[in-house]
Amino acid sequence: MNGPLLEVAGLRTSFSTPRGRVRSVDDVSFTLAPGETLGVVGESGSGKSVTSLSIMRLVERGGGQIDGGTIRLRRGDGSRVELQSLSDRRMRAIRGNDIAMVFQEPMTSLDPVWTVGDQIGEAVRLHQGLTRRQARARAIEMLRLVGIPDPQSRADDYPHQMSGGMRQRVMIAIALSCKPALLIADEPTTALDVTVQAQILELIKSLQDEIGMSVLFITHDLGVVAEIADRVAVMYAGQIVEEAPVREIFARPAHPYTLGLQQSIPGSPVSGAANGRLKTIGGAPPDPLSVPAGCRFAPRCPLVQPACREETVALAEVGESHRARCLRWREVRAQ
Repeated sequence: MNGPLLEVAGLRTSFSTPRGRVRSVDDVSFTLAPGETLGVVGESGSGKSVTSLSIMRLVERGGGQIDGGTIRLRRGDGSRVELQSLSDRRMRAIRGNDIAMVFQEPMTSLDPVWTVGDQIGEAVRLHQGLTRRQARARAIEMLRLVGIPDPQSRADDYPHQMSGGMRQRVMIAIALSCKPALLIADEPTTALDVTVQAQILELIKSLQDEIGMSVLFITHDLGVVAEIADRVAVMYAGQIVEEAPVREIFARPAHPYTLGLQQSIPGSPVSGAANGRLKTIGGAPPDPLSVPAGCRFAPRCPLVQPACREETVALAEVGESHRARCLRWREVRAQ
């Protein structure tokens, strides 16, 4: 397949609140190649999940609205569709079939009154027209694929009869049952212990190699990003502030927020730990209803200068396949 699988350009998404309209995603642009994994990282409220829900066109169901930009997907037949302008009926045909999503908390994502086999089978019956018997066979096949023992028996279990790790595997089985070209994983390991987290990450990587899908992996954990991603996009206050290949962003960060995140990781080569205490990023993210002029990170930035507070800072090239939204990126690298 020539060209990117997914192109997001100038995406803007907002929500109406009692205090006014909040712009949760503001001018976000990136591409995703076939078979590639893009890690999207940032603090809570940075816009990571809203970006993914906008791509899935689920943000409207939560009271959100896509205000501008384009979300272009290349389908299996080579045609391109602009998701932001599709009708609900056409989007339903793509959602689950071409693009699938694994959510953060499997217990609230799975229906408690349906068996897991029926929930996996529903997706393939809806999108691929399989009979009930064929759908059950596919459900058992998918449970086996995601490493659940005795899949024929466990297909008749209800979600509450499974552990958290097994429920997350069921969510992955549902997402992959139609062999989508793109999997969006929204912090799929957050509620799991470290051992199960490692198993889920390894499962996603192995299934990606087997199926050949692209992955948009959303997390707040840079350690997970280093483990699974090919490229990384760092988000802050609704914007991408840095994007680069994973090795480049760890070796040569060009934004003070990215550097601050790295310094807060225990054991990191650039850790700011001193006297047994980790270095932290001072202050707090801005109020989304009154984001500062100029650079949105300026109130917390140790390198801030007057121009940072006054000028609109664009996401600019700072190296090969490396972009950063910072006027002082050379000084960040020097640190």
